Amino acid sequence: MKFTLLRYATCSALFMVSIITLAVPAHPREQAASLDAMIGQMLLIGFHGSSPGGKDARRIASQIAKGQIGGVILMDRNIRSPRQVRALTSKFHSTGHPLTPIISVDQEGGLVQRLSAKKGFKAYPTARTVARLYTPEKARRIYKSMAQELAKAGFNLNYGPVLDLNLNRRNPVIGRLGRSYGADPERVVAYARAFISAHREAKVLTSVKHFPGHGSSWTDSHKRFVDLTKTWKDIEMEPYRALARDGAIDTLMVGHLYHPAFSTNQRLPATLTSTAIEGWVRGQLGFQGVVITDDLEMGAIRRYHNLQTTLIKAVQGGNDILMFSAAGADPKFVSKATQILRDAVNDGTIPRKRVTQAYARIKSLKQRFRPAKPWPIRAITGATQ
Repeated sequence: MKFTLLRYATCSALFMVSIITLAVPAHPREQAASLDAMIGQMLLIGFHGSSPGGKDARRIASQIAKGQIGGVILMDRNIRSPRQVRALTSKFHSTGHPLTPIISVDQEGGLVQRLSAKKGFKAYPTARTVARLYTPEKARRIYKSMAQELAKAGFNLNYGPVLDLNLNRRNPVIGRLGRSYGADPERVVAYARAFISAHREAKVLTSVKHFPGHGSSWTDSHKRFVDLTKTWKDIEMEPYRALARDGAIDTLMVGHLYHPAFSTNQRLPATLTSTAIEGWVRGQLGFQGVVITDDLEMGAIRRYHNLQTTLIKAVQGGNDILMFSAAGADPKFVSKATQILRDAVNDGTIPRKRVTQAYARIKSLKQRFRPAKPWPIRAITGATQ
């Protein structure tokens, strides 16, 4: 009986301690650290250099390890050979952070192929060539080879397939470069499905792009503001509707494209407005997964908005991951970006819920990544050859 009473008293005391602990508010520094961790996962950046031992790569690896950034994008400047790339991505994978970093790249085929033949990788045709010469089943075999090569190189996210309809063959960034599967949405969807399923089989996720559609424009968002008011058609939304219905979208990339239906009277591109993301992507398409911005250092953004405006509006708009393709060249960028977003949350400019939603989606996405296999130290040592 005494033992029973003693155990009851002990349990009661522990229960009261638990209640008191829950009632005590977290220390402000703990709250800031938690917020910083969530913000960190939203930042995806590019950097300079190709050697795993280079100063930029070491800094990026440290930022991943500390949870200050959630992932990277590799550009042409980072890629020299299959051996070197595998050593570089292995460095980022082996930081020890509990959330697998996103290691991403643009590998569509044709001119948009960062892992190119001249650097020792396989050559892949443009989307236009694939659709003209091959059936979707044959295309799937081509993309299976691509995805396996990406997985072997250490990538877990590929920015493709392109869902833009080829409505303007003179379009400088889609039509002229052969990046579209065609003007027929059903045809585009068939080849996009082949691309996505092949990558999923290799445990590499994809990002459909460029919402709401870049195929009808006359200008290039890499260089300047793109106004789709007179060219965009509702048919450009069909590939997104079809793939969203099928649950075939891993992540969705929003383009820096203006149209009144997706924006506000401020003439903001879709990337910076909730009308496009919360209204169309979440509401009308029903896609509740990770939304990624196109590169926020492109001319359509950088020429018209400063860093503070870009960051705040991108998060307010509903983006989960913010891409800056060259930000890693600035050692202070991550701390500046984090400070801007932290202050915006703390003063109510950005609802904290918006950040927690993004963080939850990113965590869920990363649970789908296959753990990268370790890379031998001797290979890393010789990676710059």
